[in-house]
Amino acid sequence: MQNLTLLELSWGDARLKHFFLAEIPANGPTLLVVERVTPGERGWLECGIRRPVHWLAASEEGMGQTMPAWVKKVRETLAKGQLVAVNSEDIRDSDGTDWPMARWLPLVLAESTASVLPVRVVPHWGHTELGGPGNWRARKEIAYHPSQVDLGWGQALPPGCTGLEVRQALNALGMNLATEREKAGMILSGPRLFLRQVKRCFDKSCFTDQSGPNGKQTFGRALTGMLLIAERLRPLLADQQMVAVWLPTGTGSGLVNGALGLMGKVSINLNYTASEKVNHSCLDQTSARVVITARRFTARMPFNPGPGRQVIHLEDLLAGVTGLQKAWAFLRARFAPVAWLEKSLGISDQDSSSLATLIFSSGSTGQPKGVELTWGNLVANIQSLIQFADITPEDSILGCLPFFHSFGYTITLWAPLVQGMRVAYHPDPRQGREVGALCREEQSTVFLSTATFLRFCLRRAEAGDFSSLRYLVCGAEKLPVTLATEFRQKFDVHPTEGYGCTELSPVSNINLTNLPMPDGRTLMRDVPGSVGQPITGCAVRLEKVDSTGESSAADQAPQGMVLVGGANVMRGYWGQPARTAEVITEGYYRTGDVGYLDKNGHLVLTGRLSRFAKSGGEMVPLERVEELLHEVLPTTERACAVSCVPDSSRGERVVVLYVKATVDPLAGSVAEWVKRLTATGIPALWIPGPRDFFPVEEIPTLGSGKIDLQALKKAALLATGVTS
Repeated sequence: MQNLTLLELSWGDARLKHFFLAEIPANGPTLLVVERVTPGERGWLECGIRRPVHWLAASEEGMGQTMPAWVKKVRETLAKGQLVAVNSEDIRDSDGTDWPMARWLPLVLAESTASVLPVRVVPHWGHTELGGPGNWRARKEIAYHPSQVDLGWGQALPPGCTGLEVRQALNALGMNLATEREKAGMILSGPRLFLRQVKRCFDKSCFTDQSGPNGKQTFGRALTGMLLIAERLRPLLADQQMVAVWLPTGTGSGLVNGALGLMGKVSINLNYTASEKVNHSCLDQTSARVVITARRFTARMPFNPGPGRQVIHLEDLLAGVTGLQKAWAFLRARFAPVAWLEKSLGISDQDSSSLATLIFSSGSTGQPKGVELTWGNLVANIQSLIQFADITPEDSILGCLPFFHSFGYTITLWAPLVQGMRVAYHPDPRQGREVGALCREEQSTVFLSTATFLRFCLRRAEAGDFSSLRYLVCGAEKLPVTLATEFRQKFDVHPTEGYGCTELSPVSNINLTNLPMPDGRTLMRDVPGSVGQPITGCAVRLEKVDSTGESSAADQAPQGMVLVGGANVMRGYWGQPARTAEVITEGYYRTGDVGYLDKNGHLVLTGRLSRFAKSGGEMVPLERVEELLHEVLPTTERACAVSCVPDSSRGERVVVLYVKATVDPLAGSVAEWVKRLTATGIPALWIPGPRDFFPVEEIPTLGSGKIDLQALKKAALLATGVTS
């Protein structure tokens, strides 16, 4: 991470920070490449420049022109020795020709001596224009502090630089600004931001939950409920810093987690789809001695917390609440100043370094690890996603992911609370019909899901259920192109793919839907097959992976292990400092995933390091083989999973477990399937023989929908009769 020189300017409430890595040339042709800037933010940017700026963004000033005509105009302006600002955008021309930055930048710089300066503009909450550049809908003020902006000025790049180099420089600037902001204590905790949000939208709808008794909750009513729960819990949790929660996705769980946050407690949402043994292992690693649940839930999902731990049922906790106590909670929520509430709750000192939650990893490849996520991690990730995707308080989230899943905890719980959005909850993402009906009724605009749960919607939801969505982003596992295509054909909604992990709080990359422009051109933001570009505040770099699977430092290798940096990188693994040191280097988290960056800066994943077989001296990507196997079948179902077992002659051999009921009617026979796989042109070493296909009743999965790799490995060993 590079050191930044700071210039701070302020006028009354307005505050502007310029972080300089290089001097801006006083004269001569200079090209500013700016990442996502609104008209209002242009004025802020120009405050740090003593030269006139010619704004020639292709999606705005280039309106009505063909891309070749726009390129010519930019070149001519640079040739006059001017300072020109353009956006780092990828455009599809009206004739269908793609003009990504990787294509137009070299043409703009051809035969030019212009310096190239990457510039990043980061407002303190969100953009001030709904939809951002390229979307010409009504202007809406959505920033908490529209007059407070950070700007990062990168080091000058040579005229021969590539679009990827410029985009990487922009991402590094975003990462630097995000981490500087967190270090400076400029990020408030989620509970403190929520208190401020309640004062702005007390009567606005907050939680909707049709599956429980709480029904609809406004922001004011939600805070009232949280204050009541906190008041009742306080004497019971006096000496408890960590508290476990055994509740499904819904208003009840949202209120409990919110109350714990307002009390300064660390919540641990337990995975109710995992075994009791796994949950005991998680609890044993922590100091939690109290588990909060509800009788309505334990009647369906019993849980024994183990010796020495107390269970608190919400029904019992709130049974003795008096009308006077309810009134007092309401009056505090409605009229008490935020500062007084913070002091009375004991969270005045709660800041970005305060631990918010422990989320235990799925344990798909080993013992679950407690991921320490601070309020700085969570809020930075929420702000990054809001800025990158232009998510506004007018949006409504469809929340079906569990809170023990980091996507569920960050994006469907705390993002609505701190951004002032509505969220509609459904506790079971497998109930596709009910999920679709809820989306239709609530007119949700943002839906985060997984490929596994999308399949349930595809089979059971009605056409038109998802027509209100602006974004449908899938993560946690690969989104097959065939599934995305079939979903779009049925619902006229295009799912895009994103990427992240628990250790990243969790989002680092997403594809956004493409935006049509009035002149017939399109702002290209989705690259199927990739997981998108890094969101604001995140940066991706690669480490080379050799044939043995060991990584060695080699920034920007064509393909390698994916490292992600930003303020969203976890504090560490609870109680495992050595393991933490292994995976975090210079602010970057070593994900264990293998991939590459295409020329436009989109991340393409090719597998996971733990999902490679070392066969015949080569690394065989099991996930890629699995993906190709699904492509040769006309199905959107998860028909198979690929693992490996020890082999005396090759080291390891590839093994396929397939669901017989799904595969046989479509493929005819395993031999036919192998024939189709061979026709894809992949190396022969990757292709399993017919003897290595084994039928199973089902593919083992986790509660998040991802494949349970431990269970898969055991099943492969059992099927082949090989001992590990």
